[in-house]
Amino acid sequence: MVTEAHKLEILRIKGLIAAERPQHASKTKVQFSRDFLKAHKDVKLSLIRFKQYVEEYDRNPVAPAPDVPAPPPPPTTPTESEQIIHLRKANGALLSAIATLKENNGSLKEMSDLIAESVKQAEPFAPYSYPPAEMKSSPVVPVFKWSDWHIGEVIRAEETEGFGEFDYAIAEERLFGMVEDFLQWIEVQRRAYNITTCTIFGEGDYVSGDIHPELLATNEFPLPVQTAKAGLLMGEAIRRIAQHFDVVTMIQVNADNHGRLQKKPQAKQKGDNNMGYLVHTIANQYAAKIANFTPIMSEGAKFLATVNGYKFLIEHGDSFRGWMGIPYYGMMRSRHREANKRMTTDKGFHYHSMGHWHVPALVEGQTIVNGALSGTSEFDHIAGRHADPAQVAFLVNQKHGIFNIVPFAGR
Repeated sequence: MVTEAHKLEILRIKGLIAAERPQHASKTKVQFSRDFLKAHKDVKLSLIRFKQYVEEYDRNPVAPAPDVPAPPPPPTTPTESEQIIHLRKANGALLSAIATLKENNGSLKEMSDLIAESVKQAEPFAPYSYPPAEMKSSPVVPVFKWSDWHIGEVIRAEETEGFGEFDYAIAEERLFGMVEDFLQWIEVQRRAYNITTCTIFGEGDYVSGDIHPELLATNEFPLPVQTAKAGLLMGEAIRRIAQHFDVVTMIQVNADNHGRLQKKPQAKQKGDNNMGYLVHTIANQYAAKIANFTPIMSEGAKFLATVNGYKFLIEHGDSFRGWMGIPYYGMMRSRHREANKRMTTDKGFHYHSMGHWHVPALVEGQTIVNGALSGTSEFDHIAGRHADPAQVAFLVNQKHGIFNIVPFAGR
């Protein structure tokens, strides 16, 4: 097949031959010979190139490339101004999200302040005159753990074969019964120990919450009502206990599981964005006139408290998952990790205190687990678990640490 290049070469050779013909008559023999040799040489070179074209085509027979438009230029990278526009837009979105989060957090705190202002402060009881210890000894401090009240939850005996039953009326009766039993127990301990102060560990999950669809459908009251009732119940329990001690201190950990306002557990602002914060705020306002009561509220999910010379790492206890029942191994691993993290600092601890798991326990002599006011639920019953309603108390000796651990059972 003859290409366009071949045709152009043939035309050029013909032009050379035609240009030589009219000049033959006027040239001398010598000039004619020279011109002829030159033309002959040009023709010979053209024929050689033509032969090369043909041989090249025989080896690679391709059709002439059609006239196609030039390919578009490659995309250019964004200019600096375009990048700045993109980054400004992304930064604006982040600033908007931060502003919304701050607005929601501020709204919750504003609501807490308004509710606290509306709570009527209770008048303290007259101080109780307890008999002095018969034996001289160093001070011993009792600790009363409060957690997992689940105010608002309804547990029906018909669904648990009678292993569990719960509502607000039962919760109120149980809690005040436990407080009365605790105070009677203190009277007995005072026969041998010097007890003048008391510490309460507030470890969360005071409300049932709306974190599961079944709770949202079966709760006795909406979440705001649960919160108000739990706060007032706590304030009254503080009022009854404060009458029997010179000093009552309550460590309040807001961060928990059932009081959270997000479906998914959060880490940042876990304590503030939680109904536990509001429960403690209401209780503190209710007990504001009780001069010997001091609340210490934690902003973080964990709090390091010192009781009679011993350090307690306090949290709700939902930071590790359960597996095959109560995760005692998980509790041990959690305590080991915390101890390892703190061993070169001044934030070490002697004991680890938590709630969440609803079953009173002392694990490896150092992890103290609280019970629950609600007792066995329908979920527990289906899983084959059972635990009587209970709140744990113990004593702390300056020399020997914790002893006399008692789970006060509900009536």
